[in-house]
Amino acid sequence: MSAPIIRFENVSRTYEHAGQTVRALGPIDLEIGAGEFVAIMGPSGSGKSTLLSLAGALDVPTVGRVTVDGNDLQGLSRKQLAQLRRQTIGYVFQELNLLPGLTVVENVALPLELDGERLAPARKVASEALEAVGMAGFASRFPDDLSGGEQQRVAIARAFVGPRRLLLADEPTGALDSVTGERAMRLLRDQCDAGRTAVIVTHDSAHAAWADRVLFLRDGELAPEPEPVGGRP
Repeated sequence: MSAPIIRFENVSRTYEHAGQTVRALGPIDLEIGAGEFVAIMGPSGSGKSTLLSLAGALDVPTVGRVTVDGNDLQGLSRKQLAQLRRQTIGYVFQELNLLPGLTVVENVALPLELDGERLAPARKVASEALEAVGMAGFASRFPDDLSGGEQQRVAIARAFVGPRRLLLADEPTGALDSVTGERAMRLLRDQCDAGRTAVIVTHDSAHAAWADRVLFLRDGELAPEPEPVGGRP
């Protein structure tokens, strides 16, 4: 495996609830290499979203160390964490979170503009990202004018816009039909084949089959061996 872009070392995450300590994840050790496509499966409450939040610098472990792209997250300031999320990590949420008042190209360019990029260069890079996902002809439209599958492709373009190397997606195909979901998986597969990294949470074994590796979580712990999900399409 290539040098890890994500490394979990003896990581656990616990929460206090009603006077009791609840373990959401861990302890786990995990490495994900640059260019890998990894799917995470498991029942509800198994820790999948917690793992994704830790990998995306949205949360910090109670115990252990999380390293993303060579950065020890616990050693970074809030400003540095925000910069890492803008420049290295992209997200595709279940709700997609496209801004309805912005055009497609404006939505995709937004992370670059928030990072201080000037308008014209940001729009140029955004247009290139849209072309990569087959949405170049929709740049001037608004999200509400698009189908669910088209919105999904815009969300993927936004997640991978500019220098970002890592995409994290929580049930990215949950609201899509089977055909559109398979197209979304092919887009992610193509991005990973080009050298980027994707980690997705999914309940669909057919979609997980697109991944290089499938991790199975149960009760906050990684199974010794991933459950078989069939061959890659």
